[in-house]
Amino acid sequence: MIRHTIVAAAATLAMANGAAADQTFSWTGTYDGYFACDKLTDGAPSSFGRPWTIDIVQTGDRIDMTTRTLVDPEKGASTILYRGMVRDSPAGDAVSGYVESCEGTFAYQELVRIFPATTTGETFGFAADTVFVSREVPELEGKLVVQSCKWAMRRVSTEAPAFEPCP
Repeated sequence: MIRHTIVAAAATLAMANGAAADQTFSWTGTYDGYFACDKLTDGAPSSFGRPWTIDIVQTGDRIDMTTRTLVDPEKGASTILYRGMVRDSPAGDAVSGYVESCEGTFAYQELVRIFPATTTGETFGFAADTVFVSREVPELEGKLVVQSCKWAMRRVSTEAPAFEPCP
């Protein structure tokens, strides 16, 4: 009888651990935040920042992301698509990763490093650094534009957003 109880307890514990492993952290959701950038345009420095919204959908360790910010009220919101990867820390209490731009309204390269963020709090947020390079920025065509940005984001919804990911 004791042996059956131990076997049943072990089976229950294994199922509970398996269920806990299936309930891993997900980045999916909508985030509000702010970005601030230092910019060089053909060597001339400037800076700018704006509030914005990010939507993320996670599938396995891949994340697809779209950003929305109001650059010009007459033109509407500007959007950028990204794709990248995220990983849990060995202890499972933090996540980090990267994304890279994959589609925009003009030719450029942008890589985003997402810093380790804890998953144990009531709300989830993350910070990131970016590097952006282009000679095709509208109204600055032909000039070398290099910028480095800081992102600060806080998740406001865990609902799966709907958007077309990178091709």
